[in-house]
Amino acid sequence: MNRLFAVGGLGLAVALFLGANSFPDRAAAAARYIFFLAGILAVLSLILLVQKTASPDSHVRWVRSPRNFSIAIVLIAAYGILIPYLGFFPASGLFMIILSWGLGFRRPFFILLGTGLIIGFVYLTFVHFLGVPVPMGIWGE
Repeated sequence: MNRLFAVGGLGLAVALFLGANSFPDRAAAAARYIFFLAGILAVLSLILLVQKTASPDSHVRWVRSPRNFSIAIVLIAAYGILIPYLGFFPASGLFMIILSWGLGFRRPFFILLGTGLIIGFVYLTFVHFLGVPVPMGIWGE
């Protein structure tokens, strides 16, 4: 399994490297950062590929709760599909509320408070201060 993940990590590092090559000149600093991340990922993947592994008799439990894992995977896919239509903030709020409920959190006040605080932080940090454009969906451009 380690070798499989190592090969996947190497493939992702190559994809990052190739993707960063197509960055425009005005984003040279961002491209350097992506090259750095790709290099670190490649080195760590190579280490994982060559390291000695535990005996095949050892049992590794990859997913503690298959139900919760399945709920999260389905909701992440739905979130990715809904962002262009609903916009980033409504889709994120809906995603966080439904995911919290689906994973067993049953205190609506804390679910709404946590969702509001996270969305507010993301808005202030990325949209207001840094000017990062987010998908607006049906709410605007």
